[in-house]
Amino acid sequence: MKRALLALVLTTSACSSAISGTATPLTGNLALVDARGTGSALDGVQTAAEAVFSYDSANPAAFDQAVAANVTGAAKDQLTTLFEQVRKSKQAVHLATRVRAAAALDFTGDRVRELAVLEQDSGATKGLATVALTALKADGRWRVSDIAVNPAQPSPAPRPDDGTPAGSRDAAVAGAKAIAGGLFTTDSADPDGPYARAEAVIADPLLSDYRAKKASYVDAIRKSGTKVTLGPNPMAGVVALTGGRAVVLFFTTLQVTDAAGKATGKPFTVEFDVVREGASWKATAVRPVTAS
Repeated sequence: MKRALLALVLTTSACSSAISGTATPLTGNLALVDARGTGSALDGVQTAAEAVFSYDSANPAAFDQAVAANVTGAAKDQLTTLFEQVRKSKQAVHLATRVRAAAALDFTGDRVRELAVLEQDSGATKGLATVALTALKADGRWRVSDIAVNPAQPSPAPRPDDGTPAGSRDAAVAGAKAIAGGLFTTDSADPDGPYARAEAVIADPLLSDYRAKKASYVDAIRKSGTKVTLGPNPMAGVVALTGGRAVVLFFTTLQVTDAAGKATGKPFTVEFDVVREGASWKATAVRPVTAS
């Protein structure tokens, strides 16, 4: 029963980094540009999210109090829907949630939208969900105002890649999405094509590893019998940015089509280490986000 409840909450439906020494005017999307503000916002949303995505059937009033203190707007109804069957369960339920990773997508001082990975522990099992959370700051407190599980949302309008922190941030996001397309778009009918696309978007040490294992990668693609594409509106946010290097949190629902033509969606979250090479960004490491 606990496994079913965990799946219901997670599938039905913080980190901070710094760019210091910038003279960029504090306007527009301040994610990472205002390092202190971004970190404070992510910390505040982490506190709110961990409170309202946790639940103890022995003390349901604590959940209601957490929602009242940490949630506003549409998120109240969204949480009611997510936890409806959990709250109706006749069995004991204890779910503890923590934020495994988070990246600010859009931050304007009193509003933040972030991509976050939640890990929920029932005591018997653990599971992950990637969510897009919007939160508003009022009276010194961050409150979640919108929740999207397995999100597919457009990115904020990018700044030009002009050497400013905001421009570099958005270039890294675009680069990560291009990297994901090269690495995770495959077709068993053309195994060499996906490998070549992957090789074009990676750099050492990952590139050397791919080349050393080329035969096994190509063979695995051929034998898979599937075609894989990125879902619409993949999402990415920069966790850390230093010069020409960045860590990017990336999420999409992969569209996997089998040999019979049946398509299924597979939520997929990774962290990329990326490096700028000329006008492009390439991955030096890829870390799937998994339960601890």
